[in-house]
Amino acid sequence: MPFAKRIVEPQLLCRNQVPNDEGLPLEDLCAISNVVLSRTLRQLSDLARHACSLFQELENDITSTNQRVWVLQNKIGQIQQTASALDPKKEAVRK
Repeated sequence: MPFAKRIVEPQLLCRNQVPNDEGLPLEDLCAISNVVLSRTLRQLSDLARHACSLFQELENDITSTNQRVWVLQNKIGQIQQTASALDPKKEAVRK
C-alpha cells in the first residue's frame, strides 16, 4: 500500500467575513458570491497543481520501470542465445 504523500482537503469558502474598503463586512450578495467564486477557483487551481505533480511522478516511475524491464529483457535474450549455442553432448557435467 503506498504512503500518503499529500493530504488535500477543501477549505472554508465563505465562513469568514471579509471587510470591504470601509472596513465593514460585505453586505452585497454579489460581492459575497465573487469572494466565494475566487476562493473556489483558488482551491481548484491547487488541486490541479497536485494532480499534475502526481501524474509527473507516475510518469517518472513508469519510465524507470520500463527501462529496467527493457534491460532485463536484453539480459534474458543474451542468456537464451548463450544457452542455445551450447551443445549438450560436448559440455562436461560436473559430479
